[in-house]
Amino acid sequence: MACVVSWNCRGFRSKVCHIKDLIYEVHPVCIALQETYLKPADIAKIKRYSLVRKDNENESGRASGGVALLVSHDTPSSVVTLHTNLQAVAVRVMLSNLVTVCTLYLPPSTSVNDRDLDRLVDELPTPFIIIGDFNGHSPVWGSKNTNTCGRQIEEFVNTHSLCLLNNGEDTYFHQ
Repeated sequence: MACVVSWNCRGFRSKVCHIKDLIYEVHPVCIALQETYLKPADIAKIKRYSLVRKDNENESGRASGGVALLVSHDTPSSVVTLHTNLQAVAVRVMLSNLVTVCTLYLPPSTSVNDRDLDRLVDELPTPFIIIGDFNGHSPVWGSKNTNTCGRQIEEFVNTHSLCLLNNGEDTYFHQ
């Protein structure tokens, strides 16, 4: 069975060893990473995996946020070009059938326009999976409380008739 992993790594370069350990243990087809903290000039590679990424810099030129998808060379895949201001990248990848995997990071300090989320869905070939760090809290996916972003994500899921893949367990684990 194909395995897809999502992780807010909070720094790709500082977590390369952990990413390699994860690959060794789980053999994922695809790893979705958020908060990669990479700048465009940074070289980032993992043997036997392709890396599709969207870097993000703040106003002072410092790396902040950013997303990436690592896709195994053993799995047929192709990059989906997205025309969005959101921190998102996507690939078409062969799981049991051809599926679009999109990783998305919504920073907690940034207000996200509903139209940007709607346009992202319009750009993704179906069927698709959107995974990532949305910084939204809601009891629907295991949080004890609800925040503004959580309500926005709930509405987004309902508006687009999306299926939320969560069994009610917490989605955030603090070290």
